[in-house]
Amino acid sequence: MTTTEIPDGPVNTPPAGFYLAEAQYESVTSTLAAAGIELGEYEQGVAAWLSSWDWSTVAVIVSWIARARAAATGEATPSVALPGRFDGTPAEVDQHLRRILADDVHLRYQQTIGGLAVAEAARDVRMEVALPGAPDRKQWLEVADFFDPRLQGGPYPRKRQCSQHNGFGPCPGAPGCTPAEAAKDGETS
Repeated sequence: MTTTEIPDGPVNTPPAGFYLAEAQYESVTSTLAAAGIELGEYEQGVAAWLSSWDWSTVAVIVSWIARARAAATGEATPSVALPGRFDGTPAEVDQHLRRILADDVHLRYQQTIGGLAVAEAARDVRMEVALPGAPDRKQWLEVADFFDPRLQGGPYPRKRQCSQHNGFGPCPGAPGCTPAEAAKDGETS
């Protein structure tokens, strides 16, 4: 779903569409999170129950929450829905994951992705020097083993990366960094 499917003004006709309860739950909880509302266990259950309703009802309730936040803060209604399946930028995906995952889970997710990329780079180095007689073959193999996370390299990245501060890099505001805080600090790229 894209943010254009959530009404940003008064609703005169039922919003069209159909989304699975999981997508609707994400829309409800991310809108509440953007409004600064932390949910307890019972409230998460209520959000799940609400998410089982039809989209036209969920869309109106999500619209009310977003519009109430915008009216109270004077800020534009934030983008709270899932990025489109084919047009989400890495920063949008990162922001979405930061909203729905605990910090440690998000770090482990990044380590899984980062570890695969580093292991692939180590494999490529090994392939380059695979031929006997390649210059400095032994040293290159030792380097590949050193940074390969499956061998000696350990997890990568070691700290959670953040898209909110001058591109992806270690997050200076972790664990409580939010897009709004980064923008307030003037650090958003």
